[in-house]
Amino acid sequence: MNVYSLGKDLTSSQKEDLKKNYPFVKWGHFSYETTYHEHAFFLEVDIHNNMIETLNFEIIELLLKQHAKSHLEMIIIRFQTVDILIHPQLLKYMQLLQKKLSKQKLSLWIYPKEDQPYPLFLKLFKQMKTSHIFLVFDPTFVKTNKGSVLSQYKALSRYIGCVVAHDITTKYEPELIGYGQADLIKLFKLMIKNNYKGDILCQPEYSKYIERLHKKSQGVFKLLRQKELKSYQLLKERLKIDEKKDVELIDIYQNQLDVLSIIFNLG
Repeated sequence: MNVYSLGKDLTSSQKEDLKKNYPFVKWGHFSYETTYHEHAFFLEVDIHNNMIETLNFEIIELLLKQHAKSHLEMIIIRFQTVDILIHPQLLKYMQLLQKKLSKQKLSLWIYPKEDQPYPLFLKLFKQMKTSHIFLVFDPTFVKTNKGSVLSQYKALSRYIGCVVAHDITTKYEPELIGYGQADLIKLFKLMIKNNYKGDILCQPEYSKYIERLHKKSQGVFKLLRQKELKSYQLLKERLKIDEKKDVELIDIYQNQLDVLSIIFNLG
């Protein structure tokens, strides 16, 4: 099992430090990043309607050339709109894309966006009839769409190649693994029971949340922000951080990677 991450909002030095302590982590990058990354293991690419309409692969082909000397293992695509799922050219586009990537021994993952319910993808995967394209399963998206995490995982399990290790609160704020409402612990137990052979995507969406809690913990009128202050203090306690120190994103990554390492017995 590999743990992949975009390392969003982490510095290069922070990624290097994390890699030393967690060698199972493989970093990836957004397609729109202009800086070349020698050690990118995957790229995340948005697929627009016009790309499907015209069967246009120029962006992906350009990215593959730019990262020819990288360690790319896969491309993760995300459909910009839900309408793409009913586009008459979609199946042909996916078949052609998969052939292009297979020539370079690259896997293809589809990562739905939050407003794209997973049941729609079940129909797509049944139509594609391929074992070379995999689905990225994000339990927080299931929750925000009022679905059952375990039921949808079971229905889609034969197509899932990656599970996103995100958790959320009842108010859809980011939460540490196991403390939220996304049924992650139950999901992980089911995955282990069923001898899950896929990978994990770990990229905690905490940057804006930490920044907001930090700002609200400063200055005057603290009585007006008791809930936020308690949330910030609770986060520090769970991360075992000194109350005088501010929480940083790398603290979140270290905690979540520790948890995943224990749960899945990663080396």
